[in-house]
Amino acid sequence: MAFEVIKNIVEAEKEAENIKLQAADKAQQIKADALKKAEEIALVFAREAKAKRAEMVKAAVEQSQSEVESILAEAKDKCTQVQDVANSRKDMAVKAVIRKVVGTDGDS
Repeated sequence: MAFEVIKNIVEAEKEAENIKLQAADKAQQIKADALKKAEEIALVFAREAKAKRAEMVKAAVEQSQSEVESILAEAKDKCTQVQDVANSRKDMAVKAVIRKVVGTDGDS
């Protein structure tokens, strides 16, 4: 009978050891699965963030387009004004050069 008790204890210890090993293996598998899932989630969030950033850039460009057009129109108006002033003064400049080269009386 003592032999049976010892045999049962040894078997129980072996079974406990097997259960511990299985639990450790299962824990490792759970950890590996969790890491894999975390990587997948991180990739999804990275893709979503990239798409959101592209959306935001596009919206900002579209929103600033009217301001850009306004600045370009204002610059075009200023350029036209400068060109008009230059054209109006060109005749005076040509006459001044002629006076300088030819002389004030018109004879050199």
